Order: sequence, then C-alpha cells, then structure tokens
Amino acid sequence: MMNVTQQQWSPEWSNPVFSIAERDRRWGRVRNLMRDDGVDLIVCLTCTNAHGRGAADHRYLTQLGDNSEEQTVAFPLAGPITAWHSRGGVWPSSNWFDDIRPTPRGCSGAALTAWMRERGGYEGARVAISGLTATDLVHVRAREGEVNHASVELLRAAFPKAEFISASPILGAARYVKSAEEIEFLRKGTWVAEQMLDALVATARPGVRESLAFAKMMYASAAAGGTFTPMIGWVSGPRTAPYHRLEQPSSRTFGDGDMLSLEIEGRWGGHIAQIDQTVSLGKAHPETLDAHQRAIEAYERVMAILKPGVTVRDLITAARGEKSNSTVWTGLGAHGRGTGDDGPLIVTERTYPDSFLNRVIEAGCSFAIKPYTYDGNRELARWGETVAVTAGGAERLGTRRPTLPELV
Repeated sequence: MMNVTQQQWSPEWSNPVFSIAERDRRWGRVRNLMRDDGVDLIVCLTCTNAHGRGAADHRYLTQLGDNSEEQTVAFPLAGPITAWHSRGGVWPSSNWFDDIRPTPRGCSGAALTAWMRERGGYEGARVAISGLTATDLVHVRAREGEVNHASVELLRAAFPKAEFISASPILGAARYVKSAEEIEFLRKGTWVAEQMLDALVATARPGVRESLAFAKMMYASAAAGGTFTPMIGWVSGPRTAPYHRLEQPSSRTFGDGDMLSLEIEGRWGGHIAQIDQTVSLGKAHPETLDAHQRAIEAYERVMAILKPGVTVRDLITAARGEKSNSTVWTGLGAHGRGTGDDGPLIVTERTYPDSFLNRVIEAGCSFAIKPYTYDGNRELARWGETVAVTAGGAERLGTRRPTLPELV
C-alpha cells in the first residue's frame, strides 16, 4: 500500500535519542581511530543475533535498529554516512542524519557494493567490517564473528584490490569509555529493568504460571518506554535442582520452595542496562538467605575498589570469598554495558590470559557487576546491577535495595 510518509525527523515521532553533540563526539572518536589505522570505510552488515546485540556497532554509529530491525551502514572516513532499512526515510531514531535508504532484507552486500561504486574511490581502499571478529571489548559472545559470509564474499569479489579487515579493534576502543549522555541512558535502562522486576514481584507466587509473570515483565518494559526486545535470563525450579537457564520461561507453574534467578535487561534508546536478582517462591531456605548475603558482600567488595586504574584481575580477586569448609564460594560475573555485548566479559572460574586480566578500568566505563554464590554444582544466589566508573570510584545506576524477595 502506498502512502505519504514523514520526510523530516521530529520529536513528536521519536524514540529516546542522543544529542548532535554526542553524535559528533562518537563520529569524531571513530574517525580518529580509523585514521590511525589507515581505514577508509567501516561497513556494518545486517546482523540481528542475540536480541539485536549483533547490531551494537550499527546502533552506536546511527542509533537505528530498534527491536532487531535489520540495518546496514556505510561509515566513511569523511563525508556523510548512509544506512539502509526495510523502509527508507525518517525513523523514530534518525535525528543524526538523513540518508536512510530502503533495501530488501538480507541484502547488505548488494547495497554496500552499489553505494561504494556510486561514491567512488574504494577500488583499493582499506575497508573495516563490523563484527568480522571479536575482541575483549566488543562482540564478546561471538568469538567467531557474526557477519554473513556471503555478504563478505560479495564485497571481496566486487572490490578484489581492496583490503578487508575487522572493525572490532576500532569500535571496541571507541565504545569502551562512555559519555555522560550514555551513562544517563544506562541509568534510565536500569530504571526500566527495576520496573520489570517490580512487575514480577507483584505477580509471581506458588501456583502462578511462569509465562504470566514473564508477560507482566514485558508489559512493564513497554509501559516504561523501554526499547524492545529486552533479554531476560531465567533460571527456575526446585531450590536443590533448578532447571537450566532459558531466555523465556516454560509453561510450568511456580512451586512452593522454588528459586528464580534472573538477569533482566532494561533498554533505553538502544542502550542496554542490566540487573540481577534471586527470588524465593515461598519463604526462603536458610541456605538461600546465606548465599544471597554472601553475594551482596561480594558486590560491596567489588564496588569498594572499582575505580580508574584497577584491573580485571583486581575485580575478580575482590569478589572471591569462601566458607571455612570451602564448599560454597562467591565469584564475579561482570561485563561491559552499552549498545550490546560489550566487554570485558568476566566469569571468575574461567581461565584468562594475562593481557585480559591486566586490562585497566577507565573513568567512564560501565559494567554490570553481578557476583554469585556457587557450591560447585549449582548457583545458590546472585545480585547485581549496572554501575558507572567515575574519577572518584563506582556509582550505582539503580536504586533498589539489595534484598531477597520472598513471594508467598
């Protein structure tokens, strides 16, 4: 159906968007890094992996791509940028630039090839492809990359004299330190996640379907203005033998004595905050109360040292703690927060090279800090949230109290 569409971005038809000053900061930072590495063009191919986190670079450069909408981006060293969506023209997040073109879904390679020929000068260029590889700072859950092989091969065939490399080192360095505007978006995302948790606490009880509680959480996200679709990590079942982690619930009902371990994403303007919470269905068992308290104490130890200059190794060490009989201990789960799959990704019991462990935390970094208590067989409790690193130390971006909900 043909219709007349809006031709100019307007705040009346908008999602939460960043300022033009934030655009200029990001684009300037990325282009300085491109210049240092001799890169003429960054291209972002369609990727909707992992609740849209595969398009984190695209969103960082354009703000586009809500609800896993496919997009393609051409970001040159100089001059205007171009993006492709299922429909061209204005989108609710397109206040930064005007050249948004339509393209059939799954046609990134063809769109970029035509644009590079139209623009000219790329026959022997150095072209960096977003998501071609992972680093410790971006695409951290896609170690083999997350781009479409056929699209990459199409570009290589069309420009046989060009050099194609990964854009991850450039975009990882650019995305690692956040601006004050980005931290405020993550603060608002944390608030959205807290609304989702409140909805669960108001709904979940023994005998209630898990899917109903989940639906109330999704409703709360939409009602709060959150960007879709948020990820919810969901571990539920009997306390002594819970089912493994899902990203949506089964059709079972909660039982008295169940535990529920949650990772809740709150998304605001495409920026992804997270809170983590253990919940007891019915009165909490003493083991769960003890484990939850140990997770809180581990969180407080990490927050006490989290400031510019500390290393990943320091954070892991601070989170560790164990009982005198050594059968229960605490560990650190943590990862960067931003437009998606930010690093470093930290899990205490994994083995990392010294280059990873010695990475220095900088002012402006943001992390989900989420310690857990473990007995070698199952996770007993967790608690955490998104935090910002300031010149003076760590700042919580959430406001909830570190309590263990007992839903009776």
